[in-house]
Amino acid sequence: MTTAVRDIADEYTRALAAREPSAALALRRERPDRALADLSPEWLEERYALQGDVLDQLAALPDDAPDGVLRAALVERLSGDRAMFDTGFTMRMAAGLASPMHLIVEGIEGLVIGEDAGGIAVLERLEAAPAAVHEYMRSLSRARELGRAGRFSGTSVASVRQIGLLADQAQGWADTDYFGGIERAEGLAPELAARADAAAAAMAAALGDLVRFLRDDLLPDAPAEDAMGEDVYDTMVASMLGTPVDLAEVYAFGWSELERLVALSRELAVQLGGSGDDPVRSAAALLDADPRYRLEGIDEIVAWLRARVAESAEVLGAEAFDIPPTIEDVECVVSQASSGVVYYTPAPPDGSVPSRIVWTIPSGVPRASTWQEVTSVHHEGLPGHHLEHTINRANADLHPWQRYLCEVHGYAEGWAHYAEALSDELGLIRDPAERLGMVLGQIWRSVRIVADIGMHTAWPIPRTPLTTETVWTPELAQAFLEDFAMVEPDLARFEVDRYLGIPGQALAFKVGAKLWMEARQAWRARRGADAPLADFHREALALGPMGLAPLRTFLLAG
Repeated sequence: MTTAVRDIADEYTRALAAREPSAALALRRERPDRALADLSPEWLEERYALQGDVLDQLAALPDDAPDGVLRAALVERLSGDRAMFDTGFTMRMAAGLASPMHLIVEGIEGLVIGEDAGGIAVLERLEAAPAAVHEYMRSLSRARELGRAGRFSGTSVASVRQIGLLADQAQGWADTDYFGGIERAEGLAPELAARADAAAAAMAAALGDLVRFLRDDLLPDAPAEDAMGEDVYDTMVASMLGTPVDLAEVYAFGWSELERLVALSRELAVQLGGSGDDPVRSAAALLDADPRYRLEGIDEIVAWLRARVAESAEVLGAEAFDIPPTIEDVECVVSQASSGVVYYTPAPPDGSVPSRIVWTIPSGVPRASTWQEVTSVHHEGLPGHHLEHTINRANADLHPWQRYLCEVHGYAEGWAHYAEALSDELGLIRDPAERLGMVLGQIWRSVRIVADIGMHTAWPIPRTPLTTETVWTPELAQAFLEDFAMVEPDLARFEVDRYLGIPGQALAFKVGAKLWMEARQAWRARRGADAPLADFHREALALGPMGLAPLRTFLLAG
């Protein structure tokens, strides 16, 4: 049934669909107007104004207008997006690890140019990529111009570190002919191959333009300082979480959790045979050598991954969730393109490719230890991202904007981190070894809290048994990750660069999980201690993706 709120959401989504393929797919359009999202400054400013118009229309409706959940989700997300734009971050984003350039790459990587509809779509994205690069460059220039005019509350040019990282990465794509190496279907028609060659050559030229622009034009205006400052950082955190928070309280929580979890990791390590000054690293070496936790070869890794996902579905369906049958529509994949991470990619709205849980391992080293990765499988798979995405996308009552386009880091990453602890609560963590792996993952997310807040606000390090240092530096944050969470040095460096480039996003995991758990506790306080956990999950996920502030409001309104 149409309502005023849904009419407004329809109009907004249609406007997005003209410039952003993800919105067109959400509306189930077979052929989007654009192959890649519009990265131009004109669209960024137009979208900002459009969001303001939508907010005005929603504010003009009566308080009791139908579709209050959709209305609240729109108001929070559009307000958060506009607040982030006002800091300057949206338009000047040149983070070396997540930027509009990476969106261009993600639209192509791992796919195949072919003669079917999907393969042609990949080719069209490749052909659109050079123009998208130049749109992005114009946005970076426009951000600097607006910053000089006093438009933004924060910096209008990314830091020296982030511009350098992005320039180096773009240079690497050019040097390796990354876009010329996009896989092509066997026997690809000559005319399509010629188009792909021309597009790759144009992209190589565009990357050269981008590198020169970043290094020669933008870098001289870039601040050496990475920190956002407390006020801008507070705005970024609220937008990432979908709720305002007390940063000082969160900082104290992060330190308390970090100290508690480091102590727990040492206790578990001793139980597992760890010894010496660093029992955790000692225990990890024993576990890595233990055949019970070793997987040899791609086939064995994939089989283990599938078995753990299937086991999780069975346990969760019996105890805590109404599992939709589409939960089985997921591929378990091992990639040898990177090292040591598990990630999830949801299926697109048209279902042209399935959802995937991907475990990446170093090329040429087809072996893995399971004890430290089980918690990542729960985070990315069940009951984490895959379950949340599957339930929300099966919910026909949700508006397409909310089902497919409402992205709130605190909601999604907070849920996935909450899912890690829930897995232990429901018995999916089998033994102390897997529990140590889970605790190390929680330490990692706790370091994210204290390091992200500390580096961006310049708050001092409190008295703690974990360090004698009093001032945060990127090097100290990296050392915390390596020493306490056993993160590999290259990944730790990657992590710290990520924190500095995308302020506040690092809090989405553990702080988001804390807010999810607090909502659950408040819900049970109203419903009774014996209220079934499945009821909480059903009610919470039925609301659909939204900021954590409106989520809590609606959960506690019943």
